[in-house]
Amino acid sequence: MVGTINDYAVIVNNVLKTIAPKVSPTVREEYLDFMHKVVDSQRIYSDTGVTGLGMAEIIPDGGVGASDAPIQGFSKNYTQMHFTKKVRLTFQSNFFLFEGSAAKIKGTVKQKVLDGKNAITHAKNYLSQSLLAQGFTTSFTWTPINAVGIATPISTLGADAVEYWSQVHPMEDGGAAWSNVIVDGGTSSPQFTYSSLLAARRQQSLKKDGRSMPLMSQLDTLVVRAGSTSAQYAKTIKGTIDKGLAPQQTNLFNNAPATDTFKIIELSPYENLAMTGLAWGMFDSKMMTEDYGFLYIEALPTRAEPAVVDLLGNQDLVLNFNCLSVMGASDLRGWMWSAGDGSTV
Repeated sequence: MVGTINDYAVIVNNVLKTIAPKVSPTVREEYLDFMHKVVDSQRIYSDTGVTGLGMAEIIPDGGVGASDAPIQGFSKNYTQMHFTKKVRLTFQSNFFLFEGSAAKIKGTVKQKVLDGKNAITHAKNYLSQSLLAQGFTTSFTWTPINAVGIATPISTLGADAVEYWSQVHPMEDGGAAWSNVIVDGGTSSPQFTYSSLLAARRQQSLKKDGRSMPLMSQLDTLVVRAGSTSAQYAKTIKGTIDKGLAPQQTNLFNNAPATDTFKIIELSPYENLAMTGLAWGMFDSKMMTEDYGFLYIEALPTRAEPAVVDLLGNQDLVLNFNCLSVMGASDLRGWMWSAGDGSTV
């Protein structure tokens, strides 16, 4: 899209008095609320797991112990992606809108409506949420909201070659598969309730490490969409637990809660490929590291390039904003997730 003077006919009208920017007041890098940031200048970032030792044994006097060694785990490569936002205005539209004493759009408003860095942050936030919401499949096609841009294939495979949210994640030592799909009773991907909170934490407590030893992990952080049904239920349940009460009473006594409180992360309502109002998940914040969970790997932070004028001889003004980074996950053992629809596995 090229902004021509005809696109801004109302704004350049000489009787117009006020130009109001209709943009988000703030755009926050909310993907960093649940992703560990890694700064790495390489185009390809490689993650290969390795386990520790198995449990020790007991031998008789004079006996010889069995030998053991760490097991090489699964590997995943992350390839940097190019996030970009280009702004292009004709000579006249740029002059009458932003330049000279008669400019209709002043400096403070110009900065807001031409903020390519915010545009890139929106893309990262939306992509990070899409990884959560689309993690029951092996891949999906990501398209910017409002379709100003090309479609991009995105993989949602972990290092174990299984989709992010699955009931059949393989173990490094060949033991029983593990699951990070929340199941409450016989219901997969339940809505967020006190019962499903207890179910998610029960499942997490049973997880093993790569040598079938207890993972010793506890879900302490909830991820929901801001303003959603799940977010509202979560605040009610958390508030009740914080008071030392069980959210669901079965008798006339004020029972103590059967589980601990939790932190709530509310993500912006991008919708489309991102989270629905019923989707929710939890993770262990101690496992939000370079070794576990979602990663945001950045080679080049968002920057504004020098303005280009006289492109192809037509004297358009072109502004470019660029970032080189990638998002994904290798090992989601520290997470549990629910689509909230009562069926997705």
